[in-house]
Amino acid sequence: MRLQTLRIDDFGCFRNARLDDIAEDLVVIGGPQRAGKSTFMKALRQFRGGVGRGSQMPPPTDEYRIDAEITHNGSQYRYVLNGHATPSISPIDGGPELGIDDVFGPVTERQYQQLYTISLDELRRLPPGIDDAEDLAQVLLGGAYGDIAEIPEVQETFRKRAHDIGLKRGDPSAKTTDLNAPYRMIREGMDARREASKQVDEYKEVTDELRTKRSEKQDAEEDLKIERRKRDRLSILSELFEPIQRIDELDVELAEADVSAAKEFPAHLTDRLEHFEEQFDEAIDELAEAQRAFEHDRDHSTEGYREWLLDNEDEITALDDERKLWAETIDGLSEQETELVEQRREIESTISDLHSDWDESFSHIEAIETSSVDTGRVDDLVSDVSKLREKRDDLSEDLSSDRSRREDLKDKLSELEESDETETEVTLPKQKPLIIAAVAVGVGTGASLVTSPVVGGVVGLVIIAVGMYAIDSTVTVEPSIDTEPRRELKATIATLDGDIRASQEQLEGVDEKLSEKEDELSELVEELGLPEDLPPKQVASFYTQVVELNKKIRKYRQDRSQWEEERDALASELDAVVSLLEDIQETSWSKDSPLEHASRLLSTLESAAADLQLAIDVRVASQEREDAVEDIDAVLTSWDEEKSIDESTDDETIYRRIQAFRDQADNASAIVEADEEREQLESQVTSRLDSPSAEKAFAPVREDDEPLVEVAERETAEFADVEAIQDEIRDSQAEIEDLEEQRDKLHDQCLELEKERDELASEEDLQKAQAKIDEGRVEFERVGEAYAVNRIAEKMVSRLHERLMQDVVHSLVDDASEIFSSITQEYDGIELGGELQDLEFRALRSTGPDHGVGELSRATAEQLFLAIRLARIRQTDAELPVVLDDAATNFDPDHISRVFEVVGELASTNQVFFLTCHPEFVNLTAAADSPAQYWSLEDSVFTRTDNADVLERRLMAD
Repeated sequence: MRLQTLRIDDFGCFRNARLDDIAEDLVVIGGPQRAGKSTFMKALRQFRGGVGRGSQMPPPTDEYRIDAEITHNGSQYRYVLNGHATPSISPIDGGPELGIDDVFGPVTERQYQQLYTISLDELRRLPPGIDDAEDLAQVLLGGAYGDIAEIPEVQETFRKRAHDIGLKRGDPSAKTTDLNAPYRMIREGMDARREASKQVDEYKEVTDELRTKRSEKQDAEEDLKIERRKRDRLSILSELFEPIQRIDELDVELAEADVSAAKEFPAHLTDRLEHFEEQFDEAIDELAEAQRAFEHDRDHSTEGYREWLLDNEDEITALDDERKLWAETIDGLSEQETELVEQRREIESTISDLHSDWDESFSHIEAIETSSVDTGRVDDLVSDVSKLREKRDDLSEDLSSDRSRREDLKDKLSELEESDETETEVTLPKQKPLIIAAVAVGVGTGASLVTSPVVGGVVGLVIIAVGMYAIDSTVTVEPSIDTEPRRELKATIATLDGDIRASQEQLEGVDEKLSEKEDELSELVEELGLPEDLPPKQVASFYTQVVELNKKIRKYRQDRSQWEEERDALASELDAVVSLLEDIQETSWSKDSPLEHASRLLSTLESAAADLQLAIDVRVASQEREDAVEDIDAVLTSWDEEKSIDESTDDETIYRRIQAFRDQADNASAIVEADEEREQLESQVTSRLDSPSAEKAFAPVREDDEPLVEVAERETAEFADVEAIQDEIRDSQAEIEDLEEQRDKLHDQCLELEKERDELASEEDLQKAQAKIDEGRVEFERVGEAYAVNRIAEKMVSRLHERLMQDVVHSLVDDASEIFSSITQEYDGIELGGELQDLEFRALRSTGPDHGVGELSRATAEQLFLAIRLARIRQTDAELPVVLDDAATNFDPDHISRVFEVVGELASTNQVFFLTCHPEFVNLTAAADSPAQYWSLEDSVFTRTDNADVLERRLMAD
């Protein structure tokens, strides 16, 4: 066996550790201390028998698991170790099925652990797990030791047996020997024979009387036996009387019956026929009910209406499935039609309100352009006209105000001119600067609208400058002097004149601009098709209403178009309904007016669908009747083909044939039951008579080979009833008791005569004495022969032991001597002194004294036991993996090199795993010139290395 792949999924420190493509010869695994080498060796030690419970094993995380692919005799196998179960082996490439014993051969679990997995502990004289030297010898020598070690025990067994029989010399007079008992028996027989010569005549008389009494006792026992047989026979007859009587009755009943035909009758189908009959009853009831319902509820009495419904079932069903949707569609279209009418009336009313000359016609609205561009143009022009008019009104109001104020000032000036020429201080209004500024802004803005913003700004500035100058001229009047009010009024009037002229000019500009915009608006009204008499102020609102009306008209026409499409689609669909229903009813529905009479059409369809369901019920009920008839026919024809029925057979005939089957079934069942009862009774009678006791009881009344049943029937016929048999049994029992009493009395007399005879000497005593002599002689010869056989066997086993020691043990020692000499090159070999189980090995050499194991150095002693183990592995007929865990730690480099030479030879027949933490050992394996594979083991993880140098450097680094 060789490992190709090894996966240690759960064992001690290993979790999913893998070694793939393992070499078949030497595998060197190097790792520092506590890397997992010893745990690896312990894992391989479990390969033979698995992990035992309670063993000192490193614990698993979950459950022990080792998985490997191995080769054995050229075939590949998978090896699995799970938990504490026995390892399993299964073929991978179609090889023969093997068990664990087939792979490991004669190597036991203990031998594999002690021989094939070698550490320093195993190179001690008594390794761990070995109780004594004899135990170690069993491990090292295996089956050979089992045979050899038992030979001295066998020899001792023969010696002890011979000694127990006749001690050392076989003297029969010695009381402790087995020869003494037969010897004394012979002597006692000879003494008894001399005494047996007296009272012969008296002995003969007693013997004759005893013989007579025994004869009488024997006659009594014979009579007793006969009477007991009679009683037993009567008891059996009493037990079988009624069964036999019943058998006779059944024979009469079945005499004219056709039992064979009754058995062949399908009576077992009776229950099924009853079930089918129930189904038939239900079917015809349901059929009648379905037919009544159809005739009562149908809407049409047209001939062939039901057939028409069933012929068009799919189409009616499909159309009826659409009926609810069509009804909803009709309602929806009707509502939409009403809404469209209302919508049109509302639009027409709005058109009439908007312009009375348009007569509610859509054409006037649709003729007006209502694009977004036109709407924008109208809005802009209307806005401009409105703004210009507002501005014109504001300017006209300001101009009128200025003119009125100017007239007031002129009147006041006239009054002053008419008054005295006394100086008067003129008080100017404080609001005048503000008024001037307002006038300037207003005039400037008007000028900018009429002409341009620049002109408007210049006009405004001029007005402000003139006004400020006027204010400044006014306020510079000396308060202590008369300010000449007339001059101030004139200045104010002059200012107002300027303002009026500016406002007049601005008003003229606004009027001109307004005229232009109104002309443009008139042109646009004509262009758009609006009424020519439409006032400009109403253009915007009028046009807005036209746009809204146009949208409503388009929406109305779109809704109307969609409604017409849906109406036409509905008409096409309803046309299929009309096409279907015209075979049974004329309809007033028209495709041109699909909504009219549509509800009535759908109602007709609904009625047809309801009638269809009734027709289907009739068909289903009819089919159920046909199915029931078919099932009943299958039962009837299994009885009689002439009783066949079909769906055309009337119900009364069917019921008659069912009843006929039932009657025949009852008759057949009665015949079969009677026949079965007869067979059961005959079996009961036969079983009761089929026994040694019954044969013995009926033997006196049985003629030759007459069947016991006939004998019992004949004997039963002699009795009227069971009570008569019981009376006979009681009489027989009384006779038995009398005979037993007579027999017991004779038995007591015989015992007394036997006692009297035994007290007298007789020829029989002489015969007994001679028999005792003969018995002692035979036993003496037997025991003497056994003594001789055991003595001879003792000598033969002794010689066999010597020869086996030479052939088996010495062969092992010779191979171990060769290996030991090759490793040490100091000693010539090994010899085994004393008994085999003592393992008293000695190291031999020609150049000096021999040494026992205790006299050797530790390293040499380890080399000796290593040589013995390797020799034992060589001789074992099983090529199993060998594990060496730093087994050469105590060896010097020269010895280690020679050890690797031996290991290299071993690797040619066995796969060898060498575990080490020493870098120099890795180097020596490479120097041994043997092919090797190198692996690094660190933290329970295996890593393949390219060569020995890489592994050596890693170990040196650690």
